[in-house]
Amino acid sequence: MSLSSRRVTLPAVMPITLQKRVIKVYSEDDSSKALEIPSDITARDVCQLLILKNHYIDDHNWTLFEELTHTGLERPIEDHELVMEVQSNWGMEEENKFYFRKNYAKYEFFKNPVSFFPDHMISFSSETNATVKHSGILQMFLNSSTYPEVHGYLHAKEQGKKSWKKLYFVLRRSGLYFSTKGTSKEPRHLQFFCEFSNSDIYMSLTGRKISGAPTSYGFCFKVQAYHSDTY
Repeated sequence: MSLSSRRVTLPAVMPITLQKRVIKVYSEDDSSKALEIPSDITARDVCQLLILKNHYIDDHNWTLFEELTHTGLERPIEDHELVMEVQSNWGMEEENKFYFRKNYAKYEFFKNPVSFFPDHMISFSSETNATVKHSGILQMFLNSSTYPEVHGYLHAKEQGKKSWKKLYFVLRRSGLYFSTKGTSKEPRHLQFFCEFSNSDIYMSLTGRKISGAPTSYGFCFKVQAYHSDTY
C-alpha cells in the first residue's frame, strides 16, 4: 500500500473542562461577594478579579486571607496557591472564611530582608563566610544549600498541657528545633519540633483567650496532609 493511499484515524481529542465552584469572600466590614472560580485559579488571580470588580487601585498590597474560625487562626494565602485546593482542606462542619484586604507587609521580607535577620539571631556554618552582608543573606536562603541558622527564644506549650514554657529554638534547613538544655545546640539537646514541607504557618488571633498564651502575638504550624495542628 502506498503512503498516499493509507488512511490514518486519529483519536478524538476531548476538550479539557475545569471544575468550577462558588466561593464567598469577605471584606473587612464583613460584607461578602460570591465568586464562581475555576479549579486552577490562584490567590493572586482572585485578588486581581476583586480589584477589578470593586474598582480598587492595585498597589500590590491586596491579599487573600484564610481564616479558621473554630481555632482563631489566620494566614495570608500565597500568590501562587490554588484557592480551591486551600478550601479542600477545610472540614465539612467548619465555618472557615476567605477575607480580602490589604496586607502592607506582604512583600516586606523581599523588600527589606535586613529587618528579619538581627545579628544576635543569626549564625553561619563553618562552610559559609561569616562576613556575608545582610543584603546577601536573603539570596543565601533562596539559593544556597547551606544558609544561616536563625535562633532565639519562643514561648511554647506541649499538647495537653496548660502551662507555657520559654524555650530556645533553632531554625535550620531541616526544620525547627528547641533545646532541652538552655541554649545548647548539641544534637543530643535539640528536639525536633516541626518541618515545613507540608505545613502552613498561621497567626493566632485569639491565643490569649483560647490557649492562655503569654503574649498577644503567636503563630501555629498546621500540617496539611493530616489536617492536624502543631503548636
